Amino acid sequence: MTLRPAMPRGTWIVTPDKFLTSSQVETLRRSLHAQTSTGNQYAIRNAAMIELLLGSGLRVSELCSLVVGDLFLDPGSSNLLVRRGKGGKTRLVAISEALARYLARFLAWKETAGQSIEPASPLFLSERGCGMHRSAVHRAWKLVLQAAGLPTRHGVHATRHSYAVEVYRRTRDLRLTQRLLGHSSPNTTQVYASLLDDDVRRGVEAIWAA
Repeated sequence: MTLRPAMPRGTWIVTPDKFLTSSQVETLRRSLHAQTSTGNQYAIRNAAMIELLLGSGLRVSELCSLVVGDLFLDPGSSNLLVRRGKGGKTRLVAISEALARYLARFLAWKETAGQSIEPASPLFLSERGCGMHRSAVHRAWKLVLQAAGLPTRHGVHATRHSYAVEVYRRTRDLRLTQRLLGHSSPNTTQVYASLLDDDVRRGVEAIWAA
C-alpha cells in the first residue's frame, strides 16, 4: 500500500479534477442549449442555474438564496447582490453583459410561465413551487452532466472553481479574483494562481526537454 504524505491542517488545493476545462464547459453549454430548446420548464431552470453559477462563481447556498430583486441587470453595470454569503457577508458580484441578457430572458420566461417576478420572489423554483435547496441543485447538476456526457464525479462546486480559474487565467489579477469570489483572505485565492503559474509550467517543460 502506498502512503501519501499528510497535508498540513487547513491546507487545501484545487486539483485539475475539481474544475471543468474550457472544452468541457463548451460541451456542457451546447447540451444545455439543446435541452432548453425542448421547452421543458425544468431544463430551462437548470440551464439558467448552471449558466449563473459558471458566470458568477457563486456558492450553491448563495444561488439558492437569490431572489428576483437581487438582480441588477442595467446595461453596463450588471450585478448580483449576495445577501447571505459565507460568514453572513453581503457582497455585490459583477457579471458580464452576456449573462445579464441571459438572465433578463430567463425573467421574461418566468413571467410567461406564470411564475412571480416580484422582487422578493425566489429566482429559482423547485418542483414544489418554493425556493431551491442545495440538494436539489446538486441533483440537477448531476443530471445535466450526465446529459452532456461529462464525468459525473464533478460536484456542483466545480462551477465555482471553473469560474475562478477562468477569471484568473484571463486577468492574472489575484485581488480581482479574490473580490469576485468573496474570499476573506488572499491566501485562499492564491491556489488558483499556483495552479496556472506559467513559470512553473515552463520550468517543468524545460526539465523534461533537457
